[in-house]
Amino acid sequence: MSLTGILPPLRAVLVLQFLSALADNMLLFIVQAVLVRDQYPAYYLSLVQSMYLLSYIVASPWVGLLADSIPKKRVLLLGNCIKTVTLLFLLLKINPAASYLFFGLGSVIFSPGKYGILPFLTTDDQELVRANSWLEGTTMIAILLGSLLGGWLSDHSILLSVGLASALYGLAVLISLLVPSNASVQQVPMKKAVQNFIGDVRFFLRHPTGRFSVLGSAYFWVAISILRLAIFIWAPLALGLTGNTPVSLLIGLIGIGMGIGAFAAPYVISIKTYRRAVYFGLVMAVASLILPLLQNLAVTLIILFLCGILGGMYIVPVNSLNESIGDATIGAGRGIAVQNFAENSLMLAGTSLYTFSTRSGVSVETNILATGAVFLLLMLHLMYLSRPQAAKEPQE
Repeated sequence: MSLTGILPPLRAVLVLQFLSALADNMLLFIVQAVLVRDQYPAYYLSLVQSMYLLSYIVASPWVGLLADSIPKKRVLLLGNCIKTVTLLFLLLKINPAASYLFFGLGSVIFSPGKYGILPFLTTDDQELVRANSWLEGTTMIAILLGSLLGGWLSDHSILLSVGLASALYGLAVLISLLVPSNASVQQVPMKKAVQNFIGDVRFFLRHPTGRFSVLGSAYFWVAISILRLAIFIWAPLALGLTGNTPVSLLIGLIGIGMGIGAFAAPYVISIKTYRRAVYFGLVMAVASLILPLLQNLAVTLIILFLCGILGGMYIVPVNSLNESIGDATIGAGRGIAVQNFAENSLMLAGTSLYTFSTRSGVSVETNILATGAVFLLLMLHLMYLSRPQAAKEPQE
């Protein structure tokens, strides 16, 4: 029996992504446990997370070229191997921020591999959207399970958590062998990576649909990252929740909604009708403006759950659009690298601004309202940019 007979290629990608995302979220809780155990200052968790974002920003010019110059299965394997080494660093008590920077490097290598392989494994745009929906949906499930498992295990034994996360990465590496090798797209000298990357960014920002895919994902994730941080402070004050577990479950509800929305996305939107995604974003922005006014737990749960569903239906066509354009032009890996660069640059700037605002004494309600207002303006800007271009793009 051939290797692909054991597990079909696309299903193999979904399984290894699930295992990798599960271990990724366990690793975050392992780092948090290490910070508590070794009595690092409170601000250190923000520093650790900033190192992760920084790795995406700095490494983007090179990882896109790497992903398009070697088979994607090797990219997936390399990314997970590097993330596994991060666990060894933590066991050796190497600085958590430095360790997490290394973990970010593994993640930024892995990302264009998992997304870039999808156009190769699908036959048309609608199948690509369906593949993305399954990838995002399984990722959300893995995030939820990884958070629960990582939080519980790391409270009992850091060593046991590291052992299980290592086993998950190891299994993901083995499953990556079931992914077929796509033909290398192109060979660009690494010494020209930065110059080439600047050209890639310019290409996507000048390309009407490419611009939508890059700005659309960046606008979405910067708002989500800030609101997620704010909810951890707002929920106990407004809803009377105590302890991390109830608040984590509240955040988890958004993830469940995003998973459902991701699975539903192919049935309500396609790459050809990608502009509809803006309407999902607009409703999310309005809901975030309402959020600080709520004091009823049941109503809050419903709104957060619906926001999650809308978020899943929003991000799937945006990612699919990026992969389709990249695969047809400069290479899927390079296109995803541009998208990752934009997302993480805005997320780093946004979370830094939020941290500064919080330390300056601005209330969490004001921060949520400000984030919602900015998100609304960004969605309106995206709607303006995505209007049908005369003689360039056909009407839907």
